[in-house]
Amino acid sequence: MEKSSKGIIKVLVVDDEERFRKTTVRMLKDKGLVVDDAADGAIALEKLAEGDFDVVLLDIKMPGLSGEETFHRIQQNSFDVETVFLSGHVSLNRAVDLIQHGAFDYILKPASFQDIFKKIQKAYDQKMLRNGKIDIHDLLSNPE
Repeated sequence: MEKSSKGIIKVLVVDDEERFRKTTVRMLKDKGLVVDDAADGAIALEKLAEGDFDVVLLDIKMPGLSGEETFHRIQQNSFDVETVFLSGHVSLNRAVDLIQHGAFDYILKPASFQDIFKKIQKAYDQKMLRNGKIDIHDLLSNPE
């Protein structure tokens, strides 16, 4: 199992592109992460309400509830997750705006699996730091 700093990482992959979603889930599971997926924002919110996730990998452009609207509802419900946005459709200004409003980061598609994996690890570390489960010394002594 892949551990980053202090535990097993639990990820929710939210993307309407089934092929990308299923491939990403499989590859993350192969790395030892606990992973679930959702094809849209409404399903993602249900899973977040029922489960315990650390990181949400969230596509911005989806039919129905957009990634941005899903993110706003994640914040309204105070789910204790870090959100990493994925998209091939967002301007740099929009990405900066999302980060300023609480998203952990933004990844432009197509992205390498290694880039996605590293970003998830960093988002998890940020959550652990925020919740006091690790301190900055843990991160500095174990830079990944």
